Amino acid sequence: MSGGASEEAPPFSASRQAFLVGPVRLALGAAGLAAAVAIDVSFGTALAEAGVGAGLTIFALVSPGGRRRPTQLRPPAPVPLKSPQPWWRVLAAAMFPSTYVVALLTGIALGFNRDLAAFLAGVLLGMGAIALAYALSRLKVRL
Repeated sequence: MSGGASEEAPPFSASRQAFLVGPVRLALGAAGLAAAVAIDVSFGTALAEAGVGAGLTIFALVSPGGRRRPTQLRPPAPVPLKSPQPWWRVLAAAMFPSTYVVALLTGIALGFNRDLAAFLAGVLLGMGAIALAYALSRLKVRL
């Protein structure tokens, strides 16, 4: 009766989710930046706009107290799943809604305002960089 849960594979931790979603965000950001440059924005201008987008995103995500909720509004702790989810399902859930929305807005902006598309690609790059930095900070290396 005891030990049943310990034999199962553990669900994906937040750091493992960050390792999954970080490279996808970086790839989407790089693709958006490349598309903006390919259409009609000069490389230097697009890189500067993406840098501003990434910088503002990193500042917003790292600044202290920016993402904390009051105690009474915190959602209940998630119930552990009995069977682990496949990696692609974990990735799809980790990307919802922020990555989907910013990637969609980047695609829409490519049709109307390539400068905005480069900025939004930078937002994706900043989100990806922070996800990887978080995952690396939680990495436990055992020698």
